[in-house]
Amino acid sequence: MKRKLILLLAITCSCFSIFAQGSKELTISNPILTNKNAKNVILLIGDGMSIAQIATTDAFLGASENTYDKHLNFENFKNQGLTTTYAQDRLITDSAAAGTALATGSKTYCGGISVDINKNNLKTILEYAQDLNKSTGIVTSTRVTHATPAVFLANNIDRDAENEIAVDEAYSNVTFLAGGGYRNFISPNNSYNLKSKRTDDRDLIVEMEKMGYISFIGENDTTKFLNYNPKKDDKIVGLFAASHLDYAIDKANQPTLSQMTSKAIETLSQDNDGFFLMVEGGRIDHACHANDAVSAIEDTLAFEEAVQVAIDFYNENPNDTLIIVTGDHETGGLTLGFAATAYESAYNQLQNQKISYERYGIDYFNKYKKSHDLSNCSVNDLIGDLDYYFGLNNLSQDEIISLDDALKRSIAGEIIKGSQINDYLLYGGYEPFIMEITHILNKRAGVAFTSYSHTAVPVGTFALGVSSEKVNGMFDNTDIFNIIYDAMFANN
Repeated sequence: MKRKLILLLAITCSCFSIFAQGSKELTISNPILTNKNAKNVILLIGDGMSIAQIATTDAFLGASENTYDKHLNFENFKNQGLTTTYAQDRLITDSAAAGTALATGSKTYCGGISVDINKNNLKTILEYAQDLNKSTGIVTSTRVTHATPAVFLANNIDRDAENEIAVDEAYSNVTFLAGGGYRNFISPNNSYNLKSKRTDDRDLIVEMEKMGYISFIGENDTTKFLNYNPKKDDKIVGLFAASHLDYAIDKANQPTLSQMTSKAIETLSQDNDGFFLMVEGGRIDHACHANDAVSAIEDTLAFEEAVQVAIDFYNENPNDTLIIVTGDHETGGLTLGFAATAYESAYNQLQNQKISYERYGIDYFNKYKKSHDLSNCSVNDLIGDLDYYFGLNNLSQDEIISLDDALKRSIAGEIIKGSQINDYLLYGGYEPFIMEITHILNKRAGVAFTSYSHTAVPVGTFALGVSSEKVNGMFDNTDIFNIIYDAMFANN
């Protein structure tokens, strides 16, 4: 059955043949493999990133130059393959089950954090790295207690138990931890005067500081974090938002994914025994859930910048470093093509969007909702926003009608998720007016989404360095754990 499933998925995705070498120049050192041991391992995971997200980003980059020959840096890696992502209990996985497969080499049920199908704890690749006295690090653009980072540091039967997961992470002995989600670490009566979601009086940051961690908490610590020069044996925790970090397109006063990755490598590489580092571009997934193509593209580009940091390190250490770039699953059912545009596309239409759907809602549309009701709301009030923030001008009559209907639903509070299937198919439980904006922009460009959820489409995996030749052909996400484990433990 498993073989049939893999064959079916391979046939389904054969049309996504983007693995040919691109023309973009990428300088990579050639290793002299006298030592097959991977002293340093950098695993980079684009959450929700499959072939379509990569190819859409390529097309976006090429649109301004009228070329179809743009490729992301990791697409130039010599060793590449397709990876199946199914969970133990269903074909379409969630990030917890997919992450558990990557972190432990074992399948589990959706929602499980590094536990098996019987809810027994599983040992993670990060813990195996610690057995070899390596330094370890986790970097993410989401909350560090979110599913993907959590599976490397915690064990829990429920991915939503983030306060419990935070305790596991605080006591995981991880060397470097950076991302968002301080709300699950700090106590309600914290000295930072920041938002907490803990239901007890524990302040895990204080506890970590007592264990020797240097902490950077909140956006106001961003500059201090970026200016800090790590010393050998430093342990660092940096949490820069209450929840997830902002989308890359919104350019917040937070460290970028590449900056956190750089600081992590600067810290971890001082260990003579080497290191294991997992870097997650987590908000690609969130943007695709909301069908916001531009925000997904911008976060994919931010992820590529983090990959470049890893490549730069590899070029200085080619004989003992392994880099693997992959996704945990595909999100949104994204495709390059839309029925109304047939064989045409216009990706230049996407280049005028200035902010994410999320930021537009928080900073602008929510204010409009509070000051208007059904008796005085009008699409005409928002025409300027549509043009300035999303590049939508010369609206057709059909577009105006669809926006007007969505606006009325938003003003009336009709954000329906699941109770009425037609409304869910239209808006996915998100703000109707903002969703209609993204739909119109996607249609104009020739981009289509089939879902507000994950899909079972295989993801691309790309590898460079020691043992990278094992990333080849079609394989399962559990095999990535095995490749890393074998590379780290070779000659040990």
